[in-house]
Amino acid sequence: MLILTLALCILFISGAALLAALLVSRKSRVALDRRVNLVSRSSRPQMSGRISAAMQAPTAFITAERVRIFFTLGRGYNWGMQSGAASLFAIAFAAAAATWLLASTVLNFSPWIALLATGAAFMLIPRALLMRQQARTENQFMTLFPDAIDMAVRMLRAGLPITAAIRSIGNEAPTPVNGIFKALGDQVEIGIPFEEALALTGDRIGLTDFRFFATAVALQRATGGNLAATLEILGDIIRKRRAVRLKAKATTAEVRVSAYILGAMPFLVIAALLIAQPGYLAPLVSDPRGNFISGLAIVMLTIAFSTMRQMMRSATRV
Repeated sequence: MLILTLALCILFISGAALLAALLVSRKSRVALDRRVNLVSRSSRPQMSGRISAAMQAPTAFITAERVRIFFTLGRGYNWGMQSGAASLFAIAFAAAAATWLLASTVLNFSPWIALLATGAAFMLIPRALLMRQQARTENQFMTLFPDAIDMAVRMLRAGLPITAAIRSIGNEAPTPVNGIFKALGDQVEIGIPFEEALALTGDRIGLTDFRFFATAVALQRATGGNLAATLEILGDIIRKRRAVRLKAKATTAEVRVSAYILGAMPFLVIAALLIAQPGYLAPLVSDPRGNFISGLAIVMLTIAFSTMRQMMRSATRV
């Protein structure tokens, strides 16, 4: 009964923290939405009644974006995450329940260690999922971004302005490039200066190659020059940078496989011992000292795997 009460207290504290974070951000978010809606309505007098009503509708209290921000505290960029609020909470509670059953029933850890592991699983499993989605979206964007630049170059050489090229890319480019450029075109359409919209978009997505694009366009608009030729050179540079990243990833393939094998060896040995001699590992479950050793081993393995992964990521980052 005491363990169940403690688990409920942990869940209640987590929910209270989420509600507090949402309450803090709600006031500023509603004020910003109100100002944007006023500007948009004044710039579009011909807007239909249905769209105007949708823009005037109050924003939901718990949105997917706010839930993603809650699970990715400390993470700078979340524009590429797609999971909704319901799925994230379902994954979090399922991971917490599975961790609680594993730690308290199977491994027979103390209640405090089991609660700590449960809270960590509640936060870290959805966070890992969201960060994986963000990384996948960023890779897709960087793969398609040079083609979008080539599209802008062709439109500039045809005589169209860069703002029209941005809007066309937002309408015709594949996902996720179209979403970024469509949002950029929407910012310009509601009255934000083009250079400021480029800077805001670059800060929002946090990709170095897009910041190169934003800086090149802003400088060419301020000083003049052949913007099409500049963007053509930039597209070629971005392709070369991606080729270097892929070459570095292929070069470190052997090291990555070795890291995976070293990380899997302890678990393979444990599985073999459980099959050949089940009683050999019983003290790790029944004895408190064995519980401490097991927890320490898991923490050290996690640190070692994270260190190797960070070293490999730094080697392939250009």
